Parts: sequence; C-alpha cells; structure tokens
Amino acid sequence: MKATLLTLVAWVAFSNLAQADDDVLYRSSVIVTGEREETRIPAVPKGFELAAQKLTGNPDIGQNPVFASLAIKATAMVWSYTYHDRMFGIPIHDEQGTHDRPFDLTFQFDRKRMDDAMAALGEMPWLGPRPKLAIVLEVTDMARSYMLAADGAHGTDMRASFEDASARFSMPVIFAREADLAAAAVTLGSIDAIPADKLMTLKSRLGADAVLVGRLDWENNEPGWHAIWRLPLSAKDARWEIAGVNFDAAFRAAVGGAAKRLRSAN
Repeated sequence: MKATLLTLVAWVAFSNLAQADDDVLYRSSVIVTGEREETRIPAVPKGFELAAQKLTGNPDIGQNPVFASLAIKATAMVWSYTYHDRMFGIPIHDEQGTHDRPFDLTFQFDRKRMDDAMAALGEMPWLGPRPKLAIVLEVTDMARSYMLAADGAHGTDMRASFEDASARFSMPVIFAREADLAAAAVTLGSIDAIPADKLMTLKSRLGADAVLVGRLDWENNEPGWHAIWRLPLSAKDARWEIAGVNFDAAFRAAVGGAAKRLRSAN
C-alpha cells in the first residue's frame, strides 16, 4: 500500500511538472507601447498567432481560412498577461512619459480554450519535449564566408537571433564548435555535399535529434539575405528557402520550417 501511494504521488508530481513545462507552449510575447488597454487589446490577435504557431509547430497556421475568425475573439482565451519594461533601468526622459516606453507584453492563454481553437483549425497541440536541432550553416556576407560555430569569431548576433527563433517555436537549437565541424569534415564549400554518415556523426556528437543544414548569402540585388534550408536526414530530404529578408526572418523560417516538418514524425 505504501509503495502504491508513493508511486501515485510520484505520478502526480510528474504529471504536474509535465503540464508546467507545457505551459510555455501556450504563451507568447509581443512588443507594445505603454501599459494600457488601448495597446494591449489590439496585440492579442498577434499574440494568439504566435502561441498557435508554437503550440502546433506550424508557422503557417495564420493562413488557415478559419484563423482570422478565431483571432478576433482571442481576448476570451487570455488567462493572464504581464508586462516587462524593455527600458528597465533607463530613466524616463523629460519628453518621454511611461505611455511611450516599449514593453514586452506576455500572454498566457487558457489551455482548454486554445486546444479547442486548434481543433477548430484541424490542428493538434504538439506537447512534450521537442527535437533538439543541430545547426550547420555557411554564411557569406559582404566581407567574408564562415561557418556559424558556437565558438566562432563571427556570427554573435546570428547565434542570438537563432536563440530567439528557438524560443519562438520552443525548438532547442545546438551550435557545433569549430572542433565538432572539423571532426565531421564540415568545411567551407562542402555544405551542399556533406555525406550522410558525417552528419550522423555530428548529430551524435552534439546529442541532437535532427540536423538543419543551410546556406545564408547576402544578395545586393534583392537586397537582403537569401537562405536555403534542408533536413538531409529526414525521410524526404526536405528543402525550403526564403529571400530578401533580414537574418531574423531567415532564422524564423529555418526553425519554423524544421518544426513543421519534424512535428509529423513525433
């Protein structure tokens, strides 16, 4: 009886922990001006879209014909909201009142109502741990070409941007160190022809569940970044691309596209 009780307590604790971990999937943040209803209420549909993308792993969910009708009623799905001053610690200027300060507005959506909304869209929540995504990326900007590595001299802003995209879709990303790339024979110019066994070696070395391979090139004629992404170890060697964007958008397309293609396999 005692052992049974301990097992029940452990199961309840695990269940509560799993639900708490999943709560982040029902959460999103947008930037607003000031802490007032006139800027908060119009931000709810965007917050709903971001939460729906994260919850389902589908970055294109806003294109669903039913989506707009749900988004305009999303205020009723908000369980709570909080503000964070993006200029915290910076004194208010004489010409700037609190109404003009930018805030991160975080919405926590009601689980049941969000689940019902996703069902109306023909979608299902993607709960539980997400696949860890190893990033293998060759970057060519206006001055140089380099591999984006965890310990590389270049790409600090890009790594931070990838982390933002990771949080947006709740998809963990892992950057290889330069030594990891060298051990897998991944070098400049080889990005389009990395043997599958080398990618498997890199995936195992990094403890990743999938490898996202990409090329990011600056194009003066677009202008902007042109990115080509692929999941070479996936069943269909999925490929997609985006052009004429900043690298934040390129990395959102990378992680969101990977989520969309990997969710069906989990």
